[in-house]
Amino acid sequence: MPLPSRRLLLVALPLACVGACAPAANYSAMVAGAPPGQAPAPVYRNAIAVGSVTLGRDRGTPWTSAVSPDQVQQALVQTLAAAGLGRPANGRFRLDGMLLTLDRPYAGFAMTVTATIAWRLTDTTNGAAVYDRAFRTLGTATLDDAIDNNNRLRIADQRAVRANLQGLVQDLYALPSR
Repeated sequence: MPLPSRRLLLVALPLACVGACAPAANYSAMVAGAPPGQAPAPVYRNAIAVGSVTLGRDRGTPWTSAVSPDQVQQALVQTLAAAGLGRPANGRFRLDGMLLTLDRPYAGFAMTVTATIAWRLTDTTNGAAVYDRAFRTLGTATLDDAIDNNNRLRIADQRAVRANLQGLVQDLYALPSR
């Protein structure tokens, strides 16, 4: 093998190894914080139990991501707990989510992912829907975040879901007392 080919191989091998050792998606990267200086209405404090987080019915735009519905559900549980809204079980309210779409680019230096998640908050005492809204949020990852396309997509996915959860918490904080 000629010397330039060996040098190229020596440079490419470590980069390939770094790409192969990419960390898996982690729900903790999707946990959103509570809005500063705000608080929920007293009726919602520690009263919301997380129900199901499922995939939407539109198979034309499947939720194809390293981020799974289970991870979104875990991030939702942690987000609600951090915001003072969550209750492990038997809450007065039940929050369900449906992952509708995840628009992802194929490649690029800066990758922006759009996540659309529908949220429904139900009063468990009477079955009435208290809140029903779909959020469409963006998450971007650049070469500063990761060199590998798959890692950038994973990071952008996680940021889009975190932004969605942040918008959800802000809306829940704005709900009037019942």
